[in-house]
Amino acid sequence: MIWIPFLILIGLLAGWVKLPRLIRWTVLILLVGGAHFLLLDADPILRMIGICTVLLGGMKGLVYAEWGSQLSLGRYLVFGLCWFGMDPGTFAKRRENLSWKEDVWIGAVLMLIGTLGALLVWKMEWRQILVMFLPMSLGFHFGALRVLKGVLRAKGFAVRTLFPNLLKAKGIADFWSRRWNIGYSQMMQRIVGRHVGDRLGREVGVMTVFLVSGLLHELAITLPVGEGFGLPTVYFVGHGFLVLLEGRIGNPLGKIPALLAVGVPLGFLFPPAFRDGVIARCLDIFQFCLS
Repeated sequence: MIWIPFLILIGLLAGWVKLPRLIRWTVLILLVGGAHFLLLDADPILRMIGICTVLLGGMKGLVYAEWGSQLSLGRYLVFGLCWFGMDPGTFAKRRENLSWKEDVWIGAVLMLIGTLGALLVWKMEWRQILVMFLPMSLGFHFGALRVLKGVLRAKGFAVRTLFPNLLKAKGIADFWSRRWNIGYSQMMQRIVGRHVGDRLGREVGVMTVFLVSGLLHELAITLPVGEGFGLPTVYFVGHGFLVLLEGRIGNPLGKIPALLAVGVPLGFLFPPAFRDGVIARCLDIFQFCLS
């Protein structure tokens, strides 16, 4: 793991110097490949963390290079290393009197609820993927990242909530673009959807975004455990077709169908090898903490 921080910094550096687009993507592929081979003999959890952090650093560099302005090096590193969002413009200037206390306490409460929920799942030995994923997601995506948002806002950076209320989702497109990890959706639109859509049309751009999303999740999920290849891609491509269907009929599918479409096939996104080798073993941390 000692070389992983260096790979992350190289990915960020590629964005800082704003290399040509093809070279930036090539650097990203080489960095993720390097992380993969450096961690071949590592525990699957450590492999996932290493590959994901290198991938995140490289994607940050890609997004920053597509942005039309420049940050100071210090603020670029804050954007690159201290936040999961993908809008570098948020760090261009500090603002005064931003609200932040509510984010901290709401995030802390959700972290506690998520932790207690994960403890319950561990104690009851439940192994259904949705049941396992929900408390961990609640604690991290909706809890820890909300606390981090509050901290950065207290420092004057007007970052936004990355996971707004899922229960307000109007359909599949609304879920993926405005409810689930809006930083990721901004990133994919900026570095993939916009370029492909301008050249080949909106629908091709949409499907390319979901296809690339599937491939990126292969790197984060199936590559660390070495099994289940192709399943995350099937999951995202299927959602791409649902987004196109919404566009064709001119109406969102609705909240309940959207949430069912996300949750029911979650086993494709998280194949059994990842469920058992990473998620279940993360739950076993409670055994260590309580022993």
